[in-house]
Amino acid sequence: MRFPNFIPFSCSVVALALLFSCSSENKPTATTQIDSSKDLTDTIATTPKPDPKIIEAEQYTLTTGHAGKIKLNMSSDSLKAMVPAENLKTVQRVLEGVPYTAYELRNAQSGNQLLLLAEESCANQNCTIFRIRVVSPKFKTDKGVRVGSTFADVKNAYPLSFIGIGESDYVAVSDENKMTFTLDITHFPPKELAKVKPEEIPDSTKVTSIMLF
Repeated sequence: MRFPNFIPFSCSVVALALLFSCSSENKPTATTQIDSSKDLTDTIATTPKPDPKIIEAEQYTLTTGHAGKIKLNMSSDSLKAMVPAENLKTVQRVLEGVPYTAYELRNAQSGNQLLLLAEESCANQNCTIFRIRVVSPKFKTDKGVRVGSTFADVKNAYPLSFIGIGESDYVAVSDENKMTFTLDITHFPPKELAKVKPEEIPDSTKVTSIMLF
């Protein structure tokens, strides 16, 4: 009988077939790697990037109580933490004979340009920003009004509750929007400011600052 010589040969063939089969199943395919790379590339390509124009618009938007990220009633400590030290200068001012602290927000990278003044109140030892005076034309309202706009622009954009002499300037006030527009008196009628009527103010009169209160 010659069966014993046949059996080892058969086992060798079967073992070789199994080994080849296992090796084929465990070997990664090039197609899988390419697909994975393609998926990763697609993910990176479709990740949205911040729009610089949108960021700048948000930074310089004037709304009720807000000048960009600076807002009324925020703590002075929050303001100092938000604005880099080189862009913030502490100054002393006087209101109705009472001295108080204010913070000049400047752009150190643009010739130290003054952007706004954040005025501080420390009632009950809690120091907060109670008023913001904007002096840079970079800031504008949703109606497009900014420093450099005209009195006509202001009248067309906002209901005005008062036009006359303020603390030290001639102003147009919108109580509804909590904004005060300081007017340039250079081309006012040649008379005492207290006697100037709103209808006598030239429409071309420029806005020199915008105060949020």
